[in-house]
Amino acid sequence: MRPPKTASWINHIPAYRPGKAKEEIAKRYGIENPIKMASNENPLGPSPAALRAIDNYKSKINLYPDTAAEELRIKAAGFFGCKEEQVIVGNGSDEVIDLACRAYLEPGDNAIIPECTFSYYSIASKACGAVIRNVPMDDGLKIDIDSIISSVNNQTKIVFLANPNNPTGLHISGNNLSRLLGSLPDHVLVLLDEAYGLFTRANDFKSGLKFIEDDKRILVTTTLSKSHGLAGLRVGFGIADNAIIEALNRIKPPFNVNLLAQRAGIAALDDTTFLKDTLNTVWNGMDFLCSGFRKLGLEFVPSQTNFVLVKVGKGARSVYEELLKAGIITRYMDSYGLSEYIRISVGMPEENRALMETIGKILG
Repeated sequence: MRPPKTASWINHIPAYRPGKAKEEIAKRYGIENPIKMASNENPLGPSPAALRAIDNYKSKINLYPDTAAEELRIKAAGFFGCKEEQVIVGNGSDEVIDLACRAYLEPGDNAIIPECTFSYYSIASKACGAVIRNVPMDDGLKIDIDSIISSVNNQTKIVFLANPNNPTGLHISGNNLSRLLGSLPDHVLVLLDEAYGLFTRANDFKSGLKFIEDDKRILVTTTLSKSHGLAGLRVGFGIADNAIIEALNRIKPPFNVNLLAQRAGIAALDDTTFLKDTLNTVWNGMDFLCSGFRKLGLEFVPSQTNFVLVKVGKGARSVYEELLKAGIITRYMDSYGLSEYIRISVGMPEENRALMETIGKILG
């Protein structure tokens, strides 16, 4: 007996490629405790308040969680400055992206995605039978607003924008975002992924949250993975006009965010000390790394996130592999078409120093 035939578009979807795990590198190279600077995780670990909440509620995991995650939505609304009914909670922001695609894309529709950005936008869109219209980057690394505007047609249903963008770390200015929104037709959903928005230090950055009261086409997604150290629990949010949230809730799986994730998220959003410490650690670490790259004569992309994209040159793959052998995990960017670059997540001070010392030795 043969297995059933999948939908015609499924075999054309590439699998998501994650960064390498510490356990994999430890086993391969016999390194007891590798340094992971590949997946943009919080270098401080999880919020202590979240850990206490998990401990307090772990005896209740025999019970189903609140399917509406009401308490977490109320807490998120206060944190992000919106209304409770404008928030949906997802099993990570990836699930919210997936829900948006399922709610708004039909086979034959198209989704506009910048060429160099988070790969899951394309995966989630193709899973719905949509056609991807990749828009070239400005100067190879910047999101090109004019190209996006000119690429929209009657079949365009979603425009995806990561702001700041992954993997480049660059942001879209508030003026450019306003110009884009003013140029798009009413039938287009604008999905603004602000997973790294809290790390931004740019004066001209403007969150999509500032637009949602007046613009009913915007869906902002965000997450507690990076800023609050909950990547392993998968706590994400979608924030939009009530009509969009109602549409997503119609297809949201019941009990999609588990009990411990909900309680940890509630506690983490109240942990202002941890968030402040995270931002200071990342900003100071970013400044240290960029100073070190300048001393080594390496080009890098000015980042508004918790990672930095570094141009190592034609030997980038070799540098990446030598770092692995030294127990330092970074991300080689060939899958994004950036074969001369590696992406480095900001770590703790001692991890940042080890990275700079090692890469300096590798480059001679």
